[in-house]
Amino acid sequence: MKLPAWLSSTTAKLVLCIALVLAAGSLGFSWFEREGRGEDIFTALWWTVVTLTTVGYGDVVPVTTGGRLMGLLVMVSGIGLVSTLTGNLASLLVERKAQKRKGLLAVKKVGHIVVMGWNGFALDLVKGMDEAGLLKDRALVLVNSLPPEARDQVAYQLALGDRLEFVWGSIAQENVVHRARPQAAKVVYVLSQEGLEPKEADQQTLYAALAVREQNKDVPLYCEVVLAENRKHLLRAGATEALIRGEIASRVLGLMGSNQSVWAFLQGLLGLRGKNLLEFRSLSAEDKAHTWGGLTSAMRGSDGSLPLALCQVSRALALDDILDEGQALDSFILELFQNSGRDTRLGQQGPRVLINPPDAEPLAAYDAVLYIKPGAAQ
Repeated sequence: MKLPAWLSSTTAKLVLCIALVLAAGSLGFSWFEREGRGEDIFTALWWTVVTLTTVGYGDVVPVTTGGRLMGLLVMVSGIGLVSTLTGNLASLLVERKAQKRKGLLAVKKVGHIVVMGWNGFALDLVKGMDEAGLLKDRALVLVNSLPPEARDQVAYQLALGDRLEFVWGSIAQENVVHRARPQAAKVVYVLSQEGLEPKEADQQTLYAALAVREQNKDVPLYCEVVLAENRKHLLRAGATEALIRGEIASRVLGLMGSNQSVWAFLQGLLGLRGKNLLEFRSLSAEDKAHTWGGLTSAMRGSDGSLPLALCQVSRALALDDILDEGQALDSFILELFQNSGRDTRLGQQGPRVLINPPDAEPLAAYDAVLYIKPGAAQ
């Protein structure tokens, strides 16, 4: 006869045996002592638990021969069962802790940040997220196949304590991605793997992006590619944005050839020398009533901040947004989709950034502003 699934573990069998001993001991003690002290069933259960765990308070003792024989059986069985159960539970805890350290357990976090893959720039990415406030009160989950010594070194360098978790395995495997729980993540990054050929590294990034999108269609997904021709494939796979490794560095080097101050400016702006000066904030209803010129004057006069650009955040786009219900044909098309149960979502639109717009630009259609915080006096 096949045992139920819940009875397959040793711990479950031990718990069941202890429950049977408790039931038999309580009923036996109550039966034998009914003519002695007339103990009720609750007192019998209390005596059985105390005897089974070898505590032995002595407040309830058997007075009949049958009750004492029952006590001997409960004590003998209790020594073995309770000690075995305690050892088994301790082993389970140690094993679970070891599996967590090795990155073999599924993550149970919510609103966490996921970084898949690892290379020489990954620590800089985490540092940038930390300075931007993205890791404040959030967990960081690293998905990679680093050896234990390298993981320990990364954990020491990041110093995030319990907010840092590892998932070990290849980012190209769906079950590994699933353990990182991207369906509950705040943001997901996929980095190009070191030690692989460029084509293979981009292929693994593509597989990881597809696995993430299968589990969460809305989470912001930012990827890194080595070969420029593979960027379009990642965007088709659902990546929010895909950056080509070395592209920005090449442009900066080109600008530095004409003016060496460009690099010093970017270092200060992005926090490569001190604190990050580039900030982002949402526009309030009061802000949206102004123009760009009015917002610039207000922010400069308030704390010295310098607005750089207006932003429209990414938003879901549906047929309702592009069809005019006032037009008969558009209304008919929309009604056909709704009646057939078809999804009218078209994907994400944006984000859109307008850098240094004219002073007369109204702010009503925008969601946020990018600005530079006041720098320290030299």
